Amino acid sequence: MIVSRKIESYSIQIVSNYSGGGGYQMGFVYLYGENLNYLGHLGIIKDGQSLPQNRQDSNGVLNIYFHETELQSIIDTLRNERSVSLEFNPSSKWASIKTDKESVSKGELAA
Repeated sequence: MIVSRKIESYSIQIVSNYSGGGGYQMGFVYLYGENLNYLGHLGIIKDGQSLPQNRQDSNGVLNIYFHETELQSIIDTLRNERSVSLEFNPSSKWASIKTDKESVSKGELAA
């Protein structure tokens, strides 16, 4: 069964010389739900390094990992999308950041 948590707010921490994540972790995106309930974090791992396995702690907190090349698209999604959720499959350990369905826009008019 897939665990899905709606993200209401977030904070970012970029770190230097952090020994966690095997010494290859360069940041965190902390995720919060309703009433600032802590959902978990996205651990940002340096490109070229192996990602730690995604996991859910016994208290339900999610620990999800992405490479640093994904950081900009993660931040763009959190800033610009109206409804964003974090999903995690406890069996296969995959995780995703997901948006709700949106209408297709007509885009900008040609000049």
